[in-house]
Amino acid sequence: MRIIYISQHFPPEIGAAQGRAYDMAKNLKALDHDVTVLTMFSNDQMTTNWYKRETIDGIDVRRSFRVRDTKTSAKRRLANYLSFMASSSVAGLFTKKPDVVYATSPQLFNGLAGYFLSKVYRAKFVFEVRDLWVDFAELLGQFSQPLLLKLARKLENFLYQKADLIITVTEGYKTRLMDQGIPEQRIKVITNGVDPDTFPSDDIETDVRKELGIEDKLVILFAGNMGAAQGLDAVIDAAERLQQEEQPVHFLFIGYGVEKEKLKAKAHERNLNNVQFFNSMKKHELSAYYKAADMCLVTLKKHPLFSITIPSKVFDCMAANKPILIGVDGEARAIVESNHAGVYFEPENAIDLVEKITAIIKQKDTLLEMEQNIKDIVLQKYNRQHLAKKLAKYLEETVDHVNTSKGNGSE
Repeated sequence: MRIIYISQHFPPEIGAAQGRAYDMAKNLKALDHDVTVLTMFSNDQMTTNWYKRETIDGIDVRRSFRVRDTKTSAKRRLANYLSFMASSSVAGLFTKKPDVVYATSPQLFNGLAGYFLSKVYRAKFVFEVRDLWVDFAELLGQFSQPLLLKLARKLENFLYQKADLIITVTEGYKTRLMDQGIPEQRIKVITNGVDPDTFPSDDIETDVRKELGIEDKLVILFAGNMGAAQGLDAVIDAAERLQQEEQPVHFLFIGYGVEKEKLKAKAHERNLNNVQFFNSMKKHELSAYYKAADMCLVTLKKHPLFSITIPSKVFDCMAANKPILIGVDGEARAIVESNHAGVYFEPENAIDLVEKITAIIKQKDTLLEMEQNIKDIVLQKYNRQHLAKKLAKYLEETVDHVNTSKGNGSE
């Protein structure tokens, strides 16, 4: 198959969306599919370029213009979305005719670019729903005007109706789409996962614990977006309680996000010496911090919508062979608990988090038991090389079904 894969974010940018797009594109290419990725110039760098073509691990990558998102205003972010939608639509006109145009959300305008190119090429349009973007934006108060919310809903529904196939990352998302009237046969689930080729390295010389002077602490690592959805205020509250109780616990926060500066200020105001913040790191840089950690922290706010969400960090932590403190109910909690890969605490409940951490300190052997098989579990169940084969099968079935239907109709 020839596949146009539209993902606004792609390496060298760092993040979950970039990682999934790269792994899936690379693995589809390894399965002998012709993959062209339409993406933008890295948002982390200034550029005046309009277009660039390059090859990354055999993937034909075409970067196009975008207004840089400085993360300072909603208008700037919208300009970023719309500029990439326009430039990727143009860039896509200069590719070979695809069998499938695969557009990945949560940025809905990616879907519009994908739908446009699918009509131009008379190809199949596949829409990947990695995030219930409109639902979460409404929940977090990111729509200041009712009209904008209404328009976003209309665009979302339009893309759902027009897609020949919808890929979701959780069963809960699939159910929610079915509740909105999307036929079950048009929705398939491809969970997040990890690629064995990008596992954190075991051969690490850097001793983070020694460098930071935390050799005798229970080290808890949060690596990822520090946004409005994560509910990290409660973690700072828990850190304060643990410090007052003189528990040997140290929290490491690595990443960016709209809440990061507020969290840093809160920790500073409370004179917390058991909390440290670091900027985002590439995977190979993160390896030393994963090695240093006793547990990984994964948390979201307490809301029914988040109970059908599985943060990609769950799989990153499992790939690093680290037990998880999971502050997400529903599917994510079920994955962790059913595989004996961590401990659940109630989201946004600092007291419960403190109690769970205190119990872990008293029973450290439990962590060692968990570490014995976590990486094997993620390799068996959530290997992106296997998930890519599953995705390729769904794409081929979509193309073959349509071709067969056209053939029958012409007889």
